[in-house]
Amino acid sequence: MNKKITRNLLLAFVSLFVVTFVFLSAPICAKAAGIGAVSISSARIHGGNVNITVSAQDLPDSDDGVFYLYAEKVYQNGPEGAPVAAKPMGASVSYQIPLNLNTTECHLYDKFQVAVLQGGVVVPVSNAHYITNPEVLASVSLSPKNNGKKGLILDGAKIGNGNTEVIDLGVQQGAYNINLEDVIGGNGVIQYEYNGKVYAFDSGYVSQYDHCVRTTSSQGIGLTMVLLNPYVPGEEFMISPTSRGGAGRSNYYMMNTSEQAGLEWLEATVSFLAFRYNGRNGLGQVDNWVIGNEVNAKNVWNYSNVSDELTYAQLYADSLRVCYNAIKSRNANATVCISLDQNWTKVHNPASYYSARSMLEAINAVVCAQGNFDWGLAEHPYNYPMTWTSFWTPKNPFSASMIQHSIDTPYLSMENIEQLTDYMCLPHMLGTKWQVRPILLTEIGYSSTQGDEAQAFAMVYAYQRVMTNRYIRMIIFNRQTDYPIEVRDGLSVGLTALDGRRKLAYEYFKQMNGGNSGAYINQAAGYMGIADWNAAMNAR
Repeated sequence: MNKKITRNLLLAFVSLFVVTFVFLSAPICAKAAGIGAVSISSARIHGGNVNITVSAQDLPDSDDGVFYLYAEKVYQNGPEGAPVAAKPMGASVSYQIPLNLNTTECHLYDKFQVAVLQGGVVVPVSNAHYITNPEVLASVSLSPKNNGKKGLILDGAKIGNGNTEVIDLGVQQGAYNINLEDVIGGNGVIQYEYNGKVYAFDSGYVSQYDHCVRTTSSQGIGLTMVLLNPYVPGEEFMISPTSRGGAGRSNYYMMNTSEQAGLEWLEATVSFLAFRYNGRNGLGQVDNWVIGNEVNAKNVWNYSNVSDELTYAQLYADSLRVCYNAIKSRNANATVCISLDQNWTKVHNPASYYSARSMLEAINAVVCAQGNFDWGLAEHPYNYPMTWTSFWTPKNPFSASMIQHSIDTPYLSMENIEQLTDYMCLPHMLGTKWQVRPILLTEIGYSSTQGDEAQAFAMVYAYQRVMTNRYIRMIIFNRQTDYPIEVRDGLSVGLTALDGRRKLAYEYFKQMNGGNSGAYINQAAGYMGIADWNAAMNAR
């Protein structure tokens, strides 16, 4: 049996294990030997209703021969309260219940589960399953603002107000961050009614984001927004209870889907932003939304005290799904992404850090077990080490060994980025229509500390790797202007220095997709010692 077949079988086993874990590990009202083999195969919105389909290969024991359907909040671990529907047990059972959109009883974010009565006790007998087609609720389905692949993390100080640098550079894709806690509360001037409640948002901060989105849209730039969840005193309800012990010690925290208040605020805030920036409100258009930052590096970028990887993956998948439903119900064509870093398999310390591949596998398995949806991947394939720009001459033998043209490579970089897209083409990683999921390289940078030429040529190489890989939608370089904290850490990755000097990378970024791009490719090949450029691209 060859290695590829062996690996695919192993991945299938891992997925089966996780599906079993998701169903069996949650606390339930009671357990009984005769739970049968019952599953919810779909939960889909149709008109103003939700249609739920149940199949049973083996009927469970039951006091009264009835399947009871429960609607549960994200944080509930089993049936509570009254069922939303009941039907006689059978091999195939269908339910139709009201969606109750725009009311406090809305089911858009709920999971459904089937239970029976055994000895007068409610016993869950099926998997939990969420709604998987929120996009049918959207009144907007606009095409992306720009289909080009050349992107840049934007400098907020250079957005509009007479500054035309992004136009001069020919930026096609931009990236910007939104802190959720900036939006909520504050002066409370903006009132937003959602699912039967009114939420207050800060007009001061929101106007800054309005300026960014409106300006980039008017410039024809596609925009990716990264939703971040920092700790703010007084707004602890926005971070997960598993994160609060680390408040003030990390950059960002797991979003809160574990409590009613936090869940409702997350639903409302993300819905508000997705609606505001859906391209039809005069405030511009956001095409892509990234949920969190490098969530596999949990202690730094998505803090939670959870160490068990599947439990952590479930918490993140919950926030991802809530954001997905909120966004897609406002803009059917938006892309919603998981964020991972370049550590593919090397570092795996559950106390602080999961490898990107293991986290990707865990999230995907959890999502598929509870109703698959079309998430995308936002990857950050920095060099190893990050401060070493000239990857064509590795820093040392160990560094060279970290980047391999193998699915088991310790790290991903632009030098072996085809390994990521090959992995995402595996059958178990495909989307709901058996398509390769969207892959966006939303952050990658090359430092000028090894010289302006090295930075410029590395960017040309990276851009060409994306242009020769049909599965990658974009590459967003970090960043328009050097950032002091990154410079201190040896990452002078900006096209412009802190003193305003435009580096050589500025001109190369500008020209590398123009009519004279071949000349820049030839210069990069000569500088890097690449004899066969086409072969080095590992085209896909």
